Amino acid sequence: MKEIKIALVGQPNVGKSHLINSISGATLHVGNFSGVTVEKKEVEFERSGYKIKLIDLPGTYSLHPYTPEEKVTKDYLLNEEYDLILNVIDSNQLEKNLTFTWQLADLGRAMVVAFNMYDEYARQGGNIDTDKFFNLTNIRAQNVSAKEKFGLEELFEKVVCAYEERNIPKVYYSEIIEEEIENLKEKIKECGFTKRFVAIRLLEDDEDIYKIVHEKPWYSEILDVLKAAKERLRVEYDEDDTKTVMFEERFALSKGVVTQIAKKAKKETVTEKIDKILIHPVLGLPIFLFIMWAIFQATFNLGSIPMDYIDASFGAFGEWVGGLLPEGVVKDAVVNGVIPAVGAVVMFLPNILILYLGINLLEQTGYMARAAYVMDGVLKRFGLQGRAFIPLVSGFGCSVPAYMAARTLKNPKDRLITMLVIGFMSCGARLPIYVLLVSAFFAPEIQGNVMFAIYIGGALMGLIVAKILRMVLFKGEPEPFVMELPKYRFPKLKAILFDLWIKTKMYLKKAGTFIATASLIIWFLSSYPVNEKELSKIPKSQQQTYVLEHSYLAQIGKAINPVFEPLGFSWRETVSIISGLAAKEVVVSTMAVLYNTPESDETSKELIETIRKNISFATAVAIILIIMFYSPCLAAMGTFWAEVPQWQWRIFYTIYPNVFAYIAALIGVGLIKAFS
Repeated sequence: MKEIKIALVGQPNVGKSHLINSISGATLHVGNFSGVTVEKKEVEFERSGYKIKLIDLPGTYSLHPYTPEEKVTKDYLLNEEYDLILNVIDSNQLEKNLTFTWQLADLGRAMVVAFNMYDEYARQGGNIDTDKFFNLTNIRAQNVSAKEKFGLEELFEKVVCAYEERNIPKVYYSEIIEEEIENLKEKIKECGFTKRFVAIRLLEDDEDIYKIVHEKPWYSEILDVLKAAKERLRVEYDEDDTKTVMFEERFALSKGVVTQIAKKAKKETVTEKIDKILIHPVLGLPIFLFIMWAIFQATFNLGSIPMDYIDASFGAFGEWVGGLLPEGVVKDAVVNGVIPAVGAVVMFLPNILILYLGINLLEQTGYMARAAYVMDGVLKRFGLQGRAFIPLVSGFGCSVPAYMAARTLKNPKDRLITMLVIGFMSCGARLPIYVLLVSAFFAPEIQGNVMFAIYIGGALMGLIVAKILRMVLFKGEPEPFVMELPKYRFPKLKAILFDLWIKTKMYLKKAGTFIATASLIIWFLSSYPVNEKELSKIPKSQQQTYVLEHSYLAQIGKAINPVFEPLGFSWRETVSIISGLAAKEVVVSTMAVLYNTPESDETSKELIETIRKNISFATAVAIILIIMFYSPCLAAMGTFWAEVPQWQWRIFYTIYPNVFAYIAALIGVGLIKAFS
């Protein structure tokens, strides 16, 4: 019995595995591809007098691999023996899926397309004309549903037919591209692939094909022709690289074919109706910016309501504990050190939870993916791609998961650039510092707008830095953006509450352990040593100030302070900023300890008033700029180091944000002084 060996290929989530499971009488073998741990599925069954063997290749978006799984698929298609390609497509994502189909067609191998999930498409009134598709492309196709198990027998009848007739795809691009392909084909000699395939892959900078061709004696003969062809395409399409030219050409081809073969659903889905507005080419970006502005307005205005109550509660708690403890060092440490410092951090919990709630709602409703789509055009101008938006926005919550979310970026350059600028997205831990300084130096009616400007300003500066990194250290274009847009869905209240509870628990645990410990250490360093003999000569009302001025902490701060004097910092601000390298929340608690007076009950209003009296507006701006740009907390830095094994990038990441932050603060102070 003759065997037909089929490479089963498709983009992720098109239902390949479901299709395999739906084939009756099939025998499944599971192993690993040679040399890698990627799972290999083989299915065998009989149809029309043939033994059919399906090799299920890992899902991939294109023949430009970025993950080990995608490389396995490409290596198999280029180097292994098989008779036919079976390309599975999601009928509901025709244009996106077909861009990969055209890449497969370039291989010049017999091919069949399965339009899967056709049941969903048909229920919405849609129809795909497979005969017309065959007439246009010479690729046999069948509408199928692996879920409903229809169209499968007809599919494999067409597989046998395509095998027997050797139906080679006839897919052509624009006249300009075809002309350059023909020019290259004249110079290409035998190298194991069709001349057309080699010409196309050379045009789009396929490294694997370059390596093969580079060893051929005729390689030097094609260099000038190839260089001229790529230059012409870049100019004609106004793109920086020909890989993007080919991506856009394939997408345009997909749109053209779909308009001819597909009858779209008569009834618009709710998702489609909403998307007409939210991802509109003109309205999409302003809508996104408005949503982010609204989140930050709510973060500041709603979050400020319970702050006084929380602060008053900690004040009362401190008095109660003070009444229980005997006079001495322990009482002083707890009442004047730990409780006020922890309270100064906890009172910002409502602000942080509102910010987390906003980001959580964007994710659960499905809007976050749309925002990435909307932002792709903007991010591309700065050397990033739309998928980078997810880790960047996650950075507004916490840098640790943001660094981990960057794993979704398959291109190593794209991933590293994104990770190097995530720190410019102000995490939730920086929010208390902004709230404190904005409350002290800006009128209440504009405080929400100032907060929005801080967050957006940091993000914009991060994008500018990303562009510089792309131009100087990571030359080349970001990978084309391909991302699935999920259906809109109502957020689940239980999931939201659970997520907020986890965030609250983590924040309070941090406040109750790490921050309390840090505050205790800072209190000790700011309260000792004590020269009782000298202290007795000082009026009682000035003794606390005297102790602080001569403390260990003051000595450390004064030693470092010459570096920060151009910014208008006293040693108190210097120590507070340095302590923020451990955790940003500690900055506020450190200020609370360092600006403490015996008469103070540590209310937020007193701290704000004290800050306003002791810090100039220019210095406050310098602090904000440093907080915006300097290194994140130790936990985030540790995560970056774990994700990036190269020492040169670890060292660069550790140094450059702090230098950048200092220069930015210096410029900020200079501008304020110049215009004041």
